[in-house]
This record gives sequence, structure tokens and C-alpha cells, in this order.
Amino acid sequence: MVSAGVFDSGLGSLSIVNAIRQISKCDIIYYADTRNHPYGTKSPQSLCNIVYRTIRGMRESFAPDVVVVGSNTPTLLCDVEDDNTVGVWPPILQASRLSQDNTITVLATSVVVQHDYIERYAESLNSTVRIRKVDAGSLVRLVESGAFLNDYNTTQDTIKEILEDVWGVCTLSSTHLSFLQDMMEKIRPDITFVNPANIVARRVVDKIDSIGRGSLTIYTSGGHDITPHLRQLGITEDVTLLKPF
Repeated sequence: MVSAGVFDSGLGSLSIVNAIRQISKCDIIYYADTRNHPYGTKSPQSLCNIVYRTIRGMRESFAPDVVVVGSNTPTLLCDVEDDNTVGVWPPILQASRLSQDNTITVLATSVVVQHDYIERYAESLNSTVRIRKVDAGSLVRLVESGAFLNDYNTTQDTIKEILEDVWGVCTLSSTHLSFLQDMMEKIRPDITFVNPANIVARRVVDKIDSIGRGSLTIYTSGGHDITPHLRQLGITEDVTLLKPF
């Protein structure tokens, strides 16, 4: 039995896959819904329809113990969580505990920054932390396109630009940004970056009954070929085309 099914619109959810594999030998289905890329710029209704169909399709096709919606944007916009579904929430509480001035910066996709989803989520946590939102869409695109693997100078310059007015504690509220954390920390060692990937991985492992073999099976819905980027990331498994759900 497949223990965990993880999906988003491309490479971003690999950060969740990596975090799960660091603490568990569970079997993982990774589904890159590249035909519907990108999630972060879609209207809420369109995005939620895609995500609901995909959750249902993952369950019907692979019967995982848990489905992981490996993206912050649909987790915030859509009602995705239940006993067997886990989303990626901005680590507001974890970041607020580290802040010395009760202020945190949230790096997120354009649609999240343009609306009040983050603020509403913080209110649901009874958090009084002050939140500064920064549109990190250009960094997300560098990861999703794979350009961050080859174009170091552009990636570095974009990080410097995005973080120019950022200080203190900053959440990586797009799973794509996990791939850039090491570079961000080198460029801005004065900022504390909070990554939700490990939090999600622990939640997933808590829900899994079977251990499995530690296998990784990869599917994509087409659109663009992520195989070269996977190889550059050291992932050697075959990629199978799967029609969008």
C-alpha cells in the first residue's frame, strides 16, 4: 500500500517529499500537476476545483493512507484538510515565537499576498503577531522553471531584491522556497527563516500506519517536462505521464 500521496503543480512539493523521507521509510507517490501549473496565480474557485479533483483522484487511483496538498496557496484558499489530508500552513506560531519585535515577514505567492488569507489564518490561531507580506512570485517561478539550478547569478540577484526590506523572522510560505533556503541564509544571515516542510512531514508520519519500503513513484500530468530538473536534484526514478484528474 502507498502510504503518502503528495502533489502540487510542479517541483514545490518535492521539498515536502524530501522532509518526509528524512524521517520515514514510507512509500510515496509524488504527482506533479504540471498541466495546471502554476497554482499560485489561479482564481480561488479554479484552484479549489483542481485541488478537490486531484485529492479525489489520488485517493481513487492510489489509495494512500494520507494525501498531502504540498502547496501553501490551496491550503490557505481551499478547505482541504480532513483526517486523511494534510495541507501546508504558514508556520505563523513557530515564527512568532522566534520574533523579538512581534513582527514576522511572510514570503508567499502573488494571490496570497494580494488577499487576506494569511491574516485570517493568523486570527484563527489567536495570534497577535504583526505580519508583513512579501510577494515572492519571482522566486517561485525560478524554482518551478528549474532556472535556480543553472542560473546562480539571477537567482542570487532576485533573492537580494526580494529580501531587501526584510528583517528579523521570515516564513517560507511557498514550498518552492525551501530549495532556496541555503542561498537565502548565505545572502542574509541576519534573517531567521522558518520552513514548514519539517512540520508537515511530522504530521504526515503521525498519520501513517504502515512503514513501507521507502519507495518513490513519480507521476506528472504533462504540460512541461520536469525530468531534467529531477535529475539535477539527484532524483533518478522514472516519471510516468498521468492524465489530470
